Amino acid sequence: MGRRSRGVNHAAQMSREAGGSKDSQKHRRLHWSEFSRFAARIGHTLEAVNEAEDWMLEFFVWFLVAGAMKPGTLANYRASLSVIQDTAGQDMSGSTRSRALKLERRNRHGKHRARTPQEFSELLAAAQKLDDGVVHVIRLMRWLGLRMREALMCGKSLETWRDLILQGNRRLPIERGAKNGRPRRTEVLVDHVEETLDAINAALAFCRGRDFELITGCNDDLKSAKARLKSRFDQLPMRKELGSHSLRFTYAVDFANAALDRGMPPVEVLTELSDRLGHGPSRGKMILDVYCWQIRHRFPEKIQLPSDFVPLKKTDERNRSLPAMASAGDRVELGNGAEHRRRRPARRRRAQTNYAGFQRKRNFQ
Repeated sequence: MGRRSRGVNHAAQMSREAGGSKDSQKHRRLHWSEFSRFAARIGHTLEAVNEAEDWMLEFFVWFLVAGAMKPGTLANYRASLSVIQDTAGQDMSGSTRSRALKLERRNRHGKHRARTPQEFSELLAAAQKLDDGVVHVIRLMRWLGLRMREALMCGKSLETWRDLILQGNRRLPIERGAKNGRPRRTEVLVDHVEETLDAINAALAFCRGRDFELITGCNDDLKSAKARLKSRFDQLPMRKELGSHSLRFTYAVDFANAALDRGMPPVEVLTELSDRLGHGPSRGKMILDVYCWQIRHRFPEKIQLPSDFVPLKKTDERNRSLPAMASAGDRVELGNGAEHRRRRPARRRRAQTNYAGFQRKRNFQ
């Protein structure tokens, strides 16, 4: 196995340790493999993750920008590399941020919109002529705000959801297909409990004799089932602003309107909606700008929302605990996260790197 291949395998191991869905782990590995290939082209073969330096990452970013990569895709690349490096114990606090590089930010505005009742009825009518399983997936996505993967894998949860609704509980757990493997809880719309219960009962009756699968692929696995569902969606009026994600937009708009009509404070509406959609309770600004842009007039023009992103202060806290005699180089060496994460050392590390690390530790002692 070559040196660069060992580095890619090390990155794949770190990606598995970081967790997340199989797709997320695969994408991280592919992104690191592309970065490793770029580093080799400029004369640096990465045999381990922590051999990557900040200037290499910055050069790689500008290389992607020069290739006309879209801001959203570029953000995904940077996130993948950051997760792998953080899992490997590298200190990411000193790395260059996107704002410092003045990179173009991802623009999600105007991508999708909520469907009108007539558009939703027309979509169901078209799906009924195509595939009954697709009809049930569409109804569940619309009434529960599910992602496509969540709706595809929810068959074994339908009976539990039905029982909870009949018991008067409108919070339903989503344990299969959740993004990055994070279970979440959605909420049945207060004005559409009957429609939601009918959708769940119909889907349960359909998939009970099909091993609780709403869509079955040609290879009888999740990958082929997802490909078949996407193919069916392409045959329906589900493109551009009315793509499959528009069903989640419809759920979000209905949830926000009902909550505002009940007199709930706007900030609390956005916080709860963010939690119900699986984005966590701290993404209020994103929810307002993306999901609720059609009803923006119902929220105050100036609304104070908690910050979507809180900067990490791990390195500062670690540095405070270091002895006063430690130099700046010692602080960087000890503040790389190694004290709280056990990591298998990379094999055949460069002699120069080992010698430099040995000298720093020796001076510190």
